[in-house]
Parts: sequence; C-alpha cells; structure tokens
Amino acid sequence: MEPISAFSTIIGLICNFKAEQRSTSDDNYKEFIEWLDTKRHKNVVNELHSNHLLGISIKNLLSRNHDSILQKLTQLDCSLIDLASQIDGLKDIASAVSPHAGLSDQALSILKQFDESGGSVFLETKVKEGTYYQVMDAQGDIKITDGRFVNDDLDKLCDLGLLTPDYNKSGGKLFRFTRAAAKLVEQVKGEL
Repeated sequence: MEPISAFSTIIGLICNFKAEQRSTSDDNYKEFIEWLDTKRHKNVVNELHSNHLLGISIKNLLSRNHDSILQKLTQLDCSLIDLASQIDGLKDIASAVSPHAGLSDQALSILKQFDESGGSVFLETKVKEGTYYQVMDAQGDIKITDGRFVNDDLDKLCDLGLLTPDYNKSGGKLFRFTRAAAKLVEQVKGEL
C-alpha cells in the first residue's frame, strides 16, 4: 500500500467494520481480518500480516469498548474536517460534510447567542474591566467563554462570511449577522 493512503484506508475500513459491528466473539481482530478478506481487501490483509506493529496496534484498538472506538473515530473525523477546511481543494468538501467545519465551540456559541437575541449587529467595547460584546439592536450581550481566542473566533466567522465586520463612527468594531450564519445555526441547532 502507498504510505500516503495506507492510514486513511485502514481507518476507513475500521470505521466500516465497526459500523457493521456484528461481533459474536472476543477476537475482533480475527473477525476484522475475515471481514477484510470477505470484502476483498487482500492488499490490506497482506499489509497487516507483514507489518507486525500495525497488526498489534489494530488488535489493541479493536479490543476496546465499541463506544470508545467510535468516540476516537469521531474525534479523528472532526480533526480531519477541521484540517481539510483549511486546505484549498478540500475545504468545499469539508464544508459540505460539516457546515461548521473549523469552528470552535465558542464561535458556534457566538452565532447561537446572536441568533437568539434577534439582533443584527453587535459592538465590541473595550473597557478597563475587559472586552464586552453588546447586541446593539436587541436585548443582550454575547457571552465569551475563552477571551484568549475570541479574536481568532471572530476572524474565522468573518472569513467564512458568517459575520460581516464593520466600524461605527467612533471607530468601534461592529459585527453584523448574515443569512449564512442564520442558516448555519438552524442546521446545527441540535448540536449546539
């Protein structure tokens, strides 16, 4: 197998195997090998037999609890989507698969709070006690959970066209809610 595709191929096959999880024995690795053979993935079976470390690593993974494996695969999937969302040629695929690709929990929370406020613009206000984000045309503030990364999150939301940056007459930063943001909040409502 080509090294560049070996990892993603094996992980993809493990995902497919676990999705069909019909294990009746304690030897998931043996079942995995048989499943690969049945699905005609002879080159992967040969790689597993010739690469002892790879075989042991997969055996260790498959010996874990089903939910634990799925959780690890889901984490990997999220990480790959976040990474792909930054690469030309892959970002459109990542966005189609996961509309909120590359967005932190805080960035999604900002959009949700903004949407729930019913407002269309919020102002960044810097005072001695810290920075506040006041919705200007509705009731409420945008609560920030991690001030260290708020600028990164706001930049990302603007880059994705979910917020439109602007300035008021005094030079204060404004952020305007977009239709794309409203649509995204609706799509991911159950996840937020």
